[in-house]
Amino acid sequence: MTENTSQLTENQIESLVAKYPLPVGAIDCVMTREELAESLAVSLPTITEWIGKGMPVKERGGQGKAYELQLSHCWAWRQAWKANEDLRSDQVKRAQAAMRLALVGGSSGDSLESLDPKTRREILAVQIEQERFQRERNELLKRDDVAEALDNLFGMIRDTLESAPDRIERKEALSPKATSALVDICDELVNEMARRIAEFWTARPVKAVVAKEGLFDA
Repeated sequence: MTENTSQLTENQIESLVAKYPLPVGAIDCVMTREELAESLAVSLPTITEWIGKGMPVKERGGQGKAYELQLSHCWAWRQAWKANEDLRSDQVKRAQAAMRLALVGGSSGDSLESLDPKTRREILAVQIEQERFQRERNELLKRDDVAEALDNLFGMIRDTLESAPDRIERKEALSPKATSALVDICDELVNEMARRIAEFWTARPVKAVVAKEGLFDA
């Protein structure tokens, strides 16, 4: 892999951190590659790959010296990268739609409603077939299936975190103060996860589709 030699300036990093701050409750600190990988729940090779793509590095390692990576810088860089990937994905989808339109005789400036009924039916048939193919390959999931999976995972994590303080207190004889602090941390994590799941669905509302008169008329 060729390493990306372009480095972000301090001002650029500050702007990213301001736009993509650490999650609520996260504490900023300097980490090694291994520590960062564990914090972000990714593998060490992934961290190395991100560094090669331009992720900010506070101090480069080598010859027995560990890398130093600022958590807030790396988090902000990763969030910005994901946002760019989402934008690119949206652009690719629009380009694909334009190509399908062109293949059935439309132009890139046409809208579906502006085309003749036969062409509209052909485009929609292509879209339906593509979605069917994606579903068969498990590339396209139903909203209800995703919601059920998120609910199941969240329920498992919530139940585990709610019982964790009592279980640890019994096994390790924690002081009441330490147990209370652990309860607060678990509650904060559960609340933050619930907020993010709600935010995920709020950003993806179910849209009512109303067939326009004459859309499929011959």
